[in-house]
Amino acid sequence: MNIAKNTVPLLLALVCCLAILPMASAEPGRRAAQTELNYNLDIRPILADNCYACHGPDEKARQAELRLDTKAGAFSEPSGYPIIVPGNPDESELYRRITADDDNYRMPPADFNKTLTPTQVEMLAQWIRDGATWEEHWAFTTPTRPTPPTVKNGDWVRNPVDAFILARLEAEGLTPAQEADKRTLIRRLSFDLTGLPPTREEVHQFLADDSPDAYEKLIDAFMAKPEYGEHVARFWLDAARYGDTHGLHLDNYREMWPYRDWVIDAFNANMPFDRFTIEQLAGDLLPEPTLEQRIATGFNRCHVTTSEGGSIDEEYYVRYAVDRANTTGTVWMGLTVGCAQCHDHKYDAITQKEFYQLYAYFNNITEKAMDGNRKDSPPVVKLPTPEQEAELAAFDAQIGELDAQTKAPIPGVDATQIAWENRMPRWTLLKPTEMHSKGGATLELLEDNSILASGTNPEQETYEIVAELPAGNQWSAVRLEGIKHKSLPKGGVGRSNNSNVVLTDFSLEIATAADAEVWTPIPIVRSWADHEQAGGDFVVANAIDDKPETGWALDRRQENRQAIFLVATPFGSEGGALKIRLKHEYDLRHKQFGRFRLAVTDAPTIYPVGSKMTLGNWHSVGPFTAAHGNLAFYQVYEPETKPVKTGDEFTFGGKTLKWAQQTHWIDAQVHNDIVGENSATYLHRNINSATRQKALLHIGSGDALKVWMNDTEIFAKNVQRDAAAEQEQLQVQLNPGNNALLLKVVNYSGPSGFYFRIETDVPLVPADIVDIAATSRGEREEAPQAQIRDYYRGNVTQDADLKALFAELAEVRQKRNTLDASLTTTLVMQERTEPRGAYVLERGEYERRGEQVYPQTPAALPPMAADAAPNRLSLAKWLLSPEHPLTARVTINRFWQNLFGTGIVKTAEDFGTQGIPPVHPELLDWLATEFIASGWDVQQMLKLMLTSATYRQSAQITARKLELDADNRLLSRGPRFRLDAETLRDNALAVSGLLYTYIGGPSVKPPQPDGLWAAVGFTGSNTDKFVQDTGPDKVHRRSLYTFWKRTSPPPQMNILDAPSRESCTVRRERTNTPMQALMLMNDPQYFEAARAFAERILNEGGTTSQARIAYAFEIATARLPKSDEAALLLATLEAQTEELAANPEAATELVQVGESASDETLDAVEVAAWTLIANLILNLDEVVNK
Repeated sequence: MNIAKNTVPLLLALVCCLAILPMASAEPGRRAAQTELNYNLDIRPILADNCYACHGPDEKARQAELRLDTKAGAFSEPSGYPIIVPGNPDESELYRRITADDDNYRMPPADFNKTLTPTQVEMLAQWIRDGATWEEHWAFTTPTRPTPPTVKNGDWVRNPVDAFILARLEAEGLTPAQEADKRTLIRRLSFDLTGLPPTREEVHQFLADDSPDAYEKLIDAFMAKPEYGEHVARFWLDAARYGDTHGLHLDNYREMWPYRDWVIDAFNANMPFDRFTIEQLAGDLLPEPTLEQRIATGFNRCHVTTSEGGSIDEEYYVRYAVDRANTTGTVWMGLTVGCAQCHDHKYDAITQKEFYQLYAYFNNITEKAMDGNRKDSPPVVKLPTPEQEAELAAFDAQIGELDAQTKAPIPGVDATQIAWENRMPRWTLLKPTEMHSKGGATLELLEDNSILASGTNPEQETYEIVAELPAGNQWSAVRLEGIKHKSLPKGGVGRSNNSNVVLTDFSLEIATAADAEVWTPIPIVRSWADHEQAGGDFVVANAIDDKPETGWALDRRQENRQAIFLVATPFGSEGGALKIRLKHEYDLRHKQFGRFRLAVTDAPTIYPVGSKMTLGNWHSVGPFTAAHGNLAFYQVYEPETKPVKTGDEFTFGGKTLKWAQQTHWIDAQVHNDIVGENSATYLHRNINSATRQKALLHIGSGDALKVWMNDTEIFAKNVQRDAAAEQEQLQVQLNPGNNALLLKVVNYSGPSGFYFRIETDVPLVPADIVDIAATSRGEREEAPQAQIRDYYRGNVTQDADLKALFAELAEVRQKRNTLDASLTTTLVMQERTEPRGAYVLERGEYERRGEQVYPQTPAALPPMAADAAPNRLSLAKWLLSPEHPLTARVTINRFWQNLFGTGIVKTAEDFGTQGIPPVHPELLDWLATEFIASGWDVQQMLKLMLTSATYRQSAQITARKLELDADNRLLSRGPRFRLDAETLRDNALAVSGLLYTYIGGPSVKPPQPDGLWAAVGFTGSNTDKFVQDTGPDKVHRRSLYTFWKRTSPPPQMNILDAPSRESCTVRRERTNTPMQALMLMNDPQYFEAARAFAERILNEGGTTSQARIAYAFEIATARLPKSDEAALLLATLEAQTEELAANPEAATELVQVGESASDETLDAVEVAAWTLIANLILNLDEVVNK
């Protein structure tokens, strides 16, 4: 784009983009009038920074048995010499050490890489001379309400806040700035309360309001806006580490936005902060919690999670609980509790044990370590709309009615069920007399004759079981069951971490009663299983092939499993003993049965047995046309060249063809609705088989047909015919897991269609159903009788009416499931019924468990009530107790930070000894006690700050203030700093008139540079490719709603110091870089805002250039331009107009930037020239700063 050549010089003349104010790195000096040193403000920071690492809370790192962080330690005599002698520095070992000339004697030691300055040495000496007055760390003492100090200039004080500020200013010899003008105040208030600029109408209305309470009314009006909740929520979402993706590995989408909306609503409702705290930390533990209270607990589900292959569950359970403990410590207590994860805190009075006691509150959630890459990793709540609730209720009623019909007496079906039961083999459970584990496990015989393994868990294992056989039977087969047990990993059947089992060998031997010492092998000739693991050779036949490198794998699902082993010749007619050997030698990962049971049958015949098979819906794509049907048959089109992915698209004949789901295609019916003559249409479905088994496909086609199974062509027939049933029969082998079937139906002319049905052997009947059948019907209890009836009717019967009824029931359930799957969800907290248990972890490593600990709070803080339950609800209430020294201070400090740019405690995340002490400690305590006394009223406290004379000061600076208060920590002038990332973008959208105002809802994806997601994306992730949204309701929403991918945060936010949201952030950094200025001037959305602003200026700003410049300037800055400013802008406009008029193509190109349509009623050259002026104004230092 060829933009006018004078733009850059004029930009430099007009704009101080993101001007860098003089900065000072140190906190303001102490009061000039103060002679007595304060231990907490002056002395403790020196000791903490230079001494605590070796002489502090960390017992393991402590040297010379000396503690300087406690009074007892500081005034002790550990080596026979007093550390501190009040009034006498020369007799104090501390002073003698820090002033020693001998490097071997001086502290800190040379290799510590820290040295005390002469000023610090003199401060320590003066403190000792003055009596060495000791104070506990200020943040760990309950705040008491101080009396506002008396000041000389009492007329300036509007409320107690000002008394504390002014007292410090007067002590420093500074005076407050004059009150800012009304235009400055309304702009400042609007950004601080709504994150948006005031409208021109609001500015004029405030200027015209001369009532004494005009300012207070303005505050109330801004707080009443829904935008207030959006703005205040943004700061909280940083702390909550809110994001729209999981944050690790695939970084898939996570549906969490209802929690974000709850925060917005809470602030708009001015929810008291104590309730705000309780509902987020423990809303699920309240009596009969509401849906909203459960949504609130999403605060502690916002942490990053993973489902990466090879990850170890226990490691991530630990990570998640550590994150919750750290976040809670930061947000409510302003403490770096995570520094005690691996050892005692080196600076604060938090032991490693106390960290894990705090951690224990958060280590008892019904979550899964692996998030499954799902948007709704449980526990979750579903949030149907009223319409969806009604639809779900209707489905439930219909399902209930149909289900009742399937259970009603049906004499004919009941008679066939009896015959079916009578044909089933009867199994006799074996009761072991001997049980041996080669690996040293403990084997226990349970009441149901199953065997449970515990104790030693070797990498490989062999079990030998011996059981007595009754005489008189000819045993033909042995059944092996894997049975779930709560003591096993994931409550499954195996002893490996994922509960999988690989049985490499199953063998039998018999010893007759006559010769009990001789064991004779029993050959096994065939085996069946109800399930085989997919993705490899793990069929049950591998368990009888005498190869230790192969085996039958059960898969990691937590389900009961069974296998049947058929012997060559029946055995045991004379009784004796049967030895069963189970080997697990596949690899070194403990893949052995944890609980199993054995049975034998004397059934003379074991019928061919299949396994469960699930058929996916049909999908089709086409037609792919040719000059003749014969050509279409032989032509290789793209769908047959690669594995089917139903999300693929194909470009053919100038059109885009997509796979379409065909739910109306029912098996065993001819479907003549394939369109297109002289063309090929591809049909695809997935067939999921529980085991390897044979199947017979019955296919009809009109006309020609090709068939692929698992990407291998198995049939081709070029024929012209009408589709009919049973035209072709193809025997195929189904592998365990998914099998991809692809048909190519070629139509020569006329109607085209297909027919399909599939046959397999009857699936293996579950062992519990078989055992119920063996019980006399008259002796069965109601539940087992209903269980076998439901199984027979749902899986075995061939009754046409009943099958149609089940088909209808399945269809309605599918519709309900589809609707249910579409419901909005959000992640929540939910307590386990059985505690997971917490332990001190040596070095913080998950596998190195030490002492078991239980929920408890740190000893340095006030104790929890003795009768409090050890749960998150009690923890939340403890945080809110009036005696708690931190919660009110920490919270009010952050609200102060949001308004003034820096907290009273600059290190909002660290109120410990390494944090920067409060610059106005008495004010902080007064505000904290006032916050509690107000009933934790957030808006009342904000209004208190906003109505202060301190806040209402002008931001003008003087040379003296620049020298003594460069960073404005003393508040010698009004707050002025660069707007945050979200506010800058929202400001541009609002000023331009593009901002789409709508509260809540799913996150949106406005434009961003290409390739950012792909650079960090993984194949298979649903966020590996950025797809921009369209429409003003998406691309012009407030930045709060921008989709936040944690591994690649929105670049417009990231460049302007927004956090990644991977962890808790309560204080954003604020940098000034050239890249920020370049983005604000050139990013397409910012430039689009400038163009829309230009059109607004032309349509609403009057008829003259002078009037339009005044209008634009006032919209953006809330004030009118000075004459020299207006003249410079006008000259720039004229120069740009002249140059663009000579290059109208450039003007036309310029006004097309952005998603919104340009106003075609306006002249392109004029719009382009004004766009450059609007861009300059939007980049003024005055506009990008508050």
